[in-house]
Amino acid sequence: MLKLRISIFTASLLLVGVTLAQDSDLDKWLELDLSELMNIKVTTATKRSQLIDKVPATVRIITDKEIQERAYHSLEDVLKDLPGFQFRDILGFNSYSFQRGAPSQNNLILVMIDGIEINELNSGGFYGGYHYNLQNIKRIEVVYGPSSALYGTNAISGIINLITKDAEDGPKAEASLTAGSFGTLFGDISLRLKPENLPLSVTFSTFYKQTEKADLGGTKGDNNWSENMENFENDYGFDSKIKYKNTILGLTLQDKQASRTTNYKSLGTNYLDYGTNFHIRFLNAYLSNLYTKKPNWSLKSQLYYRNSTVMDNTIAYITTDTGQVGYYRPNSLIGLEEKFDYEWSSKANLVAGVVMEAEKLASDFSITYSDDPEKAPAKPEEPDYENNTLISFYVQTQYKFWELVEMTAGARLDQSSYYGTILTPRLGFVYSHKNYTGKLLYTEAFRAPRPWDYNWGIGNPDLKPERMKSIELANNLNFNQHLRCDFSLFHNQIYDMLIEKDSCWVNAERINTNGLEFNLDYRHEKMQLNLNYTFTDSKFSSGKQVPEIARHGFNAGVTYSLLTNLNVNLRGNYLSRRKNPVFISTTKSHYVDPYFVLNSVINYNPIPNLKLQIAVNNLLNARYYHTSNRPPERYRQPQRAFLFKLGYQL
Repeated sequence: MLKLRISIFTASLLLVGVTLAQDSDLDKWLELDLSELMNIKVTTATKRSQLIDKVPATVRIITDKEIQERAYHSLEDVLKDLPGFQFRDILGFNSYSFQRGAPSQNNLILVMIDGIEINELNSGGFYGGYHYNLQNIKRIEVVYGPSSALYGTNAISGIINLITKDAEDGPKAEASLTAGSFGTLFGDISLRLKPENLPLSVTFSTFYKQTEKADLGGTKGDNNWSENMENFENDYGFDSKIKYKNTILGLTLQDKQASRTTNYKSLGTNYLDYGTNFHIRFLNAYLSNLYTKKPNWSLKSQLYYRNSTVMDNTIAYITTDTGQVGYYRPNSLIGLEEKFDYEWSSKANLVAGVVMEAEKLASDFSITYSDDPEKAPAKPEEPDYENNTLISFYVQTQYKFWELVEMTAGARLDQSSYYGTILTPRLGFVYSHKNYTGKLLYTEAFRAPRPWDYNWGIGNPDLKPERMKSIELANNLNFNQHLRCDFSLFHNQIYDMLIEKDSCWVNAERINTNGLEFNLDYRHEKMQLNLNYTFTDSKFSSGKQVPEIARHGFNAGVTYSLLTNLNVNLRGNYLSRRKNPVFISTTKSHYVDPYFVLNSVINYNPIPNLKLQIAVNNLLNARYYHTSNRPPERYRQPQRAFLFKLGYQL
């Protein structure tokens, strides 16, 4: 409470000391009305540029201004303010994201950077930590619902596409430094060059992040942790783009090291609380060219390379009797996509493409051991590999019957040497009249088994892809240029879902999800207000409630520009109780309690090009937990944290 009073007093002094004379870009985005924002064009939902209200999907946009003003540092930070998302945060190791009631190991959501998938190749999952350089993001497009008709495997719950900045999207150079609670230190530098009189531009950005995220030592964390508890995450990376006319060469590197004890430590076992190091690296490179001879058609060619490797210095866990256990799992992919876009009239267009990929995937971890808990094991040898070749064809057409109704129909055929042949269709209708837009959508999707699934435990070579069928009714209503609401009703059915049985994965479950998402945006003069509510009812075919999925979620946020160079942001997140996968021994309950978390940010520009920021996460210091499928059965989430940021632009 004392710290809270001090922080409020400090903020008050800051308000008094601000002058009115400075002009700033800090609040310019607040001056935009909602009609302008709804004219944003998105590409992820249909693989072509289209107004957000016209695409046959529910799409939400997070802008670079929102990333900056709300002090987002991780992908989870961004998603937790959106409707339809829930999480299981294993702190340093990983954060699992559940979208629209689909529990997963992060393998039901497709994540991309500049349209190139970055999901881990062996499992199909993605890591939700700090290894995304959000300071170099122009916008994030979040697509709700299945999208396999265009993107193939993993696009079941939705798609998250992080679009990086171009040379035209920001200052020539900028840098920032953030420091705060739990040993947090973030730093990033970006350069954007565009020579005059040349159709050439170069962008480069690099970052480094380190944090312990929370204090889990002894009773400060949970009863099951010891004073030696480690909880670190260290990340670095860079991304770059070279553009010459219609050709782009892009490169992204993400390197993540994190403690693993929050994933493996359990009460009453001989696991130690320190010394683990889970190290994974992602490398994406692509070369794309857009060829346009006539205004009504184009051909985009894209060659790409992906690598996701659990590095050979990974210490998976440490025991008092066995010593240290090391992991190594390399994977790589090379692919080519040809996409044809043809607009044959003002009422009709066609998108068609072919994708060819070749994967080299580790069958499983290569493992080594040491006989001393203080001694690292030898580097693991190369594992056995499995090869997968994929060829896919997709086609999608959009046709406007009348001025008010547009139909979208499409399908994709995937032929894999690994999991066979799969066809996924989509059909959608978009009705627009004055300030109202209604969307009726039917989509199917799949998630193909990966080596991690086939070989887990005793292994099961007979796995089939997990499938989803979804129907959605989406509604958008612009009351005026300042007030907008949208709500969606959806029903999802996941079948042939993988569950653990007899020490392996089997296709033996079905989940039915009914849900509602409501979102309200208000924007006028110096204030932006957002409210959203999510109802999710996810049940197995037996009628039992799906663990880890709360029925109710509510988020609210307000940003107010107090002065021309000062604004304040306040956001709250509420989630109702969730059933835990296993019984919670510390509380003698099957449920994790509901929680409410409040976050605040103060942004101040004392002089042009200089930005100061104070962020307080978990302002009320709520003690709350996420669900867990491992003992000690629940994960304590971070306590109150203070972050101080200094940024400068040229």
